[in-house]
Amino acid sequence: MLMYVIVVGGGKVGYYLAKTLLAEGHEVAIVEREEKICRKLELDLGDILVHADGSTPAGLELAGAGRAQVLTAVTGQDETNLVTCQVARTFFNVQRTIGRINNPKNETLFRLLDAGTAVSSTQIIAGLIQREVDTRHIQKLLPLATGKVNLFELDMIESSPALGKAVADLSMPPGTLLVAVMRAGSVIVPDGRTRLLKGDRLIAVAQSDREEELARLLFGAEA
Repeated sequence: MLMYVIVVGGGKVGYYLAKTLLAEGHEVAIVEREEKICRKLELDLGDILVHADGSTPAGLELAGAGRAQVLTAVTGQDETNLVTCQVARTFFNVQRTIGRINNPKNETLFRLLDAGTAVSSTQIIAGLIQREVDTRHIQKLLPLATGKVNLFELDMIESSPALGKAVADLSMPPGTLLVAVMRAGSVIVPDGRTRLLKGDRLIAVAQSDREEELARLLFGAEA
């Protein structure tokens, strides 16, 4: 089912989350209060940017929160994300709110205040360590669809079996998608002709049951 999703926060997580959702066909708005960031993102994402404070009713109203099925607050400040989720639920009756938190202790606060689902980057990284995934080369940025799909950041390394190959020749596992390639300070939206080079940083989406296949494809034995 396609949805209207509001992403509050135009940082790296918000940017790639929006690109992923757009690639899946969802309608997306990014709410960002810094005008400079809005102008920068508009060059790539077009008119989905809303220059406003997403933690206020006025800001969310500009973004059309009254018709949003999902709101996710991914700024770098836990308190801002908490307030944003509360405003969305209280004033606009958004049924599904997701807030990014940096301090795992704030997850309890989210739950007590009925602010929605809290996603802790710290817990994600800890989970990667427990699963013996090499965090030098692969890092889970954000779980989607209640953990069934995850957004990853991956660094290409010299020993990667995918190095130098075009995307069309990679045989990406089903349930995975290469969203962006960051190279020399610029962002490339890959197509089948895009070749992966040493030093590239990849943003990919993978279903949870396909993560190991994706890691083996990109890192071979080091996965």
